[in-house]
Amino acid sequence: MTKDAIPMRIHDARTAENMSGRDAGGNSPVSLVIPCRAEYIALCRLVAGALGARESLDEELIADLKVVVTEACACFLGEHCGPLSPDGQAVTAVPTASLRMDINATADAWEIAVSDPDHRLHIRPSSECDPLSEGGLGLMIIRALVDTVEHTDSDTEGSVLRLVKRLPAEPALPS
Repeated sequence: MTKDAIPMRIHDARTAENMSGRDAGGNSPVSLVIPCRAEYIALCRLVAGALGARESLDEELIADLKVVVTEACACFLGEHCGPLSPDGQAVTAVPTASLRMDINATADAWEIAVSDPDHRLHIRPSSECDPLSEGGLGLMIIRALVDTVEHTDSDTEGSVLRLVKRLPAEPALPS
């Protein structure tokens, strides 16, 4: 690996037998770990779009999921997120921080979790409360597009955004 190479990991535990679309249900989660930098968020969007296409979701729903993934990842970037000192103040971001996205696509819902696998990044509460801040606007967009938003934060696990988008029921096939 060269000095400029960026380590990334993707894991798809699905087998060839259960990669056949929405009707399969119960698929294994897909995880992607990228550097916590804006230029790598596009990879998360691509993975979400590819999974949506593979699951035979309609284009509008895929577009919504890609926006949700982008905004959830963006919540971990910029001035509204970073390591916290013991007194709760933000400190300079660690350049080696990573971002993890887990997608669990089932027949009736998509569960997306975005977190820092190193447990060092924390989304500051002020970004949740101020809808005009960059992070606050992103969370408003996410809330408008998904059914459930859960933000947890702890010293041991860092911040985790868990999102659930319930899928519309598939139309019944004519008999």
